[in-house]
Amino acid sequence: MSASVLAFQTQLASVMDVLVRNTVCEITRLYEDSLVNFQSIIVQHEEENASLKMKLQQSEKALALQSQRESRKIGAECQENLVHSDTLIKQEEPEGEVKIDMFCAVCGKAAESEPPFCDACRKTVSFQPQSPEGSPGVEGSHQDESAGKSVDFSEETELNMFDTEAFPGLFDKGDSCFSAKDVGGGSAFTPISPMVPMVISSYPEVPVMPSVSQSGPSRTGRRSAKRPRPSPEVEDMAAEARELVRAVLARRPDGERVVKEYRINGTLTDTTRRHLINILVAHMTETQGRIPPKNVRELYALGIVTLFPSLKDPFSKKGYEHFYDGQNGTGYLAWRLKTVQRKTFHRTGGEQKPIVSRGPNFERQTQLGEQLQGDVCKEAVSYMAQCTDQEQVFLKMRETFQYRQQLVHDPQKTDNVLSTFPRFLDTKGLVNQDFTLLFGLETACKLLENWDNSFKAKVIKEARSLTQSADLCNLLKCAEYEPSSDQDVPEVLGWDSDMASVLLLVHLLPPPPGGRKSAKISAREAVDRVVQFYKSRTEWRPGGMEGQRQPYLVAVGSRRDQIESFYLALDCHLIPCQANCSLGAFDELFKAHFVFGLSYDEALSSVYTFLQTTVYNIDVGSVKESPRVKELRARMLNNC
Repeated sequence: MSASVLAFQTQLASVMDVLVRNTVCEITRLYEDSLVNFQSIIVQHEEENASLKMKLQQSEKALALQSQRESRKIGAECQENLVHSDTLIKQEEPEGEVKIDMFCAVCGKAAESEPPFCDACRKTVSFQPQSPEGSPGVEGSHQDESAGKSVDFSEETELNMFDTEAFPGLFDKGDSCFSAKDVGGGSAFTPISPMVPMVISSYPEVPVMPSVSQSGPSRTGRRSAKRPRPSPEVEDMAAEARELVRAVLARRPDGERVVKEYRINGTLTDTTRRHLINILVAHMTETQGRIPPKNVRELYALGIVTLFPSLKDPFSKKGYEHFYDGQNGTGYLAWRLKTVQRKTFHRTGGEQKPIVSRGPNFERQTQLGEQLQGDVCKEAVSYMAQCTDQEQVFLKMRETFQYRQQLVHDPQKTDNVLSTFPRFLDTKGLVNQDFTLLFGLETACKLLENWDNSFKAKVIKEARSLTQSADLCNLLKCAEYEPSSDQDVPEVLGWDSDMASVLLLVHLLPPPPGGRKSAKISAREAVDRVVQFYKSRTEWRPGGMEGQRQPYLVAVGSRRDQIESFYLALDCHLIPCQANCSLGAFDELFKAHFVFGLSYDEALSSVYTFLQTTVYNIDVGSVKESPRVKELRARMLNNC
């Protein structure tokens, strides 16, 4: 009896131990997921702040430029007015010495000092307050004939010919009571006074001069009267760039065709986009020379995405880096300029700065819970090599994650990862677990959650616009075929709809042209670097170039559209995939690059980079992307 009780207590203790361990693991996972999400939010806010600071700096530069333009314009006009006034003063007697004099505002005689009244008028004339009936006062008051009003001058009043508020009728007919006379005693111009309109009518040949004097106040009054109106507000830099591109297209014979195609389709085909780049680069080199400045190139790129908004990349800092990236000197405009300059210009500058690209082989810092260290970690690794309990394998693999990442990023030990952790070769799901520990559960599920709803139809639509080869047509038919629909079965049975749509990306983002170190391969050959079909697992034989460690899928089944199991081929080994569907298997293929720290296959680099930034949203803005990748993302995310 006591033995059974003891056995029961032992079993209960073991069960409780397992429950406690699972509970701790689950709590730790929840805490780590929350921490990762919080860190991603902080990074996103930092990027938004940086973007806002950049926009603020651009706005300040635009405002400063606008202020400088206005000040230069006003200064030029003022200088022109001064020169014109001096010319008018001197044009009557070019050989004599001319000076500006003042005349009495009442009798028209010369006045030697201010206020502008001669000595006789100042002594003999007195001005009484205006009568209530509006009748003129004593001698010397000025009567406005048109309105029946009089202006009174008292002895205490300080006379100022330029005070329009104190003398409202004084400047009704003009703004000057000055003229010029010959200092040598010759004939003088007849004084022109706004208070004596009959003088102007009796001398029609005398030009009416603006108010000019040698003293400062009168010149200031003239300049304020001639001040030009403020110029219209200058549009912001984006609007100027848009108008620049629009004007260039309007002057070119085929420019209207580009605008018309965008107006009808909401986007531009590859052919039309290349034609647009050729037009703008031709205009750029004609006006700016063979080596246009960097700011001019950015202005044209900004004008393209402003005039054609669907071509803007929403994941880039400025949105036009695929047309011109000033930091790296890449983009469609830069490439076209290099083609134009190739025969007449050879670059002799220094070495370019290395560009840090955060790809799958980039070592990342992770904040996890309890991780085994030292001898305890080595014991756990040895224990897993003999353990057959799947639950314990997952737990120990989680606790040794950081140690495994150190091996992955150690050039001397990276080839021994599978031999050190052999459970990868017979336990499904370990690749998914390590990727989730790196980026979190939300990122790990993005391809499976968003491909059918957000990307598949757009990939098929973009593939239809390509030049239709036999392989591409076959993939399009397979991608559009749904077994549950009434569509006709494709004549040549190929991959299922999901796998075919993924392989269309290889045609949309084809391998780069070959160079001295590598030969060019076709899109069809690149497809074989993604997935290979075998009817039996025993048919597969390890192969590939020496030193090449890029993984690929091995699909085993009776037909391509009826696959029974998928495997990851890596280092002459087959790692079983947890998913039985083609999209899930491709998801694990992508994740294997990050789990084992493997760089992308050169022929598939654009495809994987597009998935990394656009679908998984990993290291957006920190990855070196080709303009073709950015353009395809802009088309898809702008709902074209």
